[in-house]
Amino acid sequence: MNLRKSLVASIVLTGILSAGVAMAQEERKPGPPVPCPHPITLTINAGSTPPTPDPADFAPNLGVIGSVWNQTATDKHFGHTFHFPAPGRECCIMTSGTLRVTVKALQGGPKGSPTSANDSVNVMSAGVGFGQQSPWLNGVTTGATTTLTFTIPANILAKGQFSLYVQDDTAVVSAQLVLSGCCLK
Repeated sequence: MNLRKSLVASIVLTGILSAGVAMAQEERKPGPPVPCPHPITLTINAGSTPPTPDPADFAPNLGVIGSVWNQTATDKHFGHTFHFPAPGRECCIMTSGTLRVTVKALQGGPKGSPTSANDSVNVMSAGVGFGQQSPWLNGVTTGATTTLTFTIPANILAKGQFSLYVQDDTAVVSAQLVLSGCCLK
């Protein structure tokens, strides 16, 4: 009789385990994206306070200490670190960021010359660049301005800061960082 009960119990247990394994291997397909329940936006307009370059992002020889918004002298590198706090609510993450930088040529010259024409605008995190643009690809006249746009990746946004570096003959007139995110609560 005990053998019969053990055999029945074994068959039932095998059936339950087999059903569980079959269910665990069920293919799941992603559904449509779910909209963020509580979207957030943060805009940081840099330029009203002195630039604050974080030394961790800049090599000591770059000369960004003493950076000035809308610099008027040539041969002055520019550095500024954007710090953005985590949203003040629970379960939040920044999902996208756009940096717009307006720059001005301080020394005109033809393409490739050692003037504003050879300068670049860079964004970096922990000393590693993740974006670079050259505003004056075909040469430039003194006083010309342009606005460059950078997309800031989510993995950089998760760190809560990144830096802007601009070479020495181009002034940074202004910079605006627009962050978008999502909070679950």
